[in-house]
Amino acid sequence: MKAFFSFLLAVLFVLGPALAAEIDGKWVAERKMERDGQSFTIIQTFNLKAEGAKLTGTLTMAFGDMEPRTMEIKDGKMDGSKFSFTTVFSGPNGDMKSTYEGTVEGDTLKGTSTREGGQSRPFEAKKK
Repeated sequence: MKAFFSFLLAVLFVLGPALAAEIDGKWVAERKMERDGQSFTIIQTFNLKAEGAKLTGTLTMAFGDMEPRTMEIKDGKMDGSKFSFTTVFSGPNGDMKSTYEGTVEGDTLKGTSTREGGQSRPFEAKKK
């Protein structure tokens, strides 16, 4: 019995990083929105890499005619299939911090982004 538990621990030790690494790569989310009678598409491109429980990478946002903006992922964490991180967008009205939380479900990231001040929106990104 002791040998079985030792074997099981060894397998989990080897597979643990591989399970966390399923988030590695490029993910794209698209969302349509209306503002002042105009329709826009917001495209978010996540480039993610997990190293154990640490998540790093970038988030690039393209919004309407605006030049795409890339933000570094900060405070990124992985816990099995769950992830979380923050970004800071610097715009003409100052800095805006957002927190992203969600899960990896095969080739889809599902979660919510919450902008500082409380506005929360769901997102879904597909692996590219």
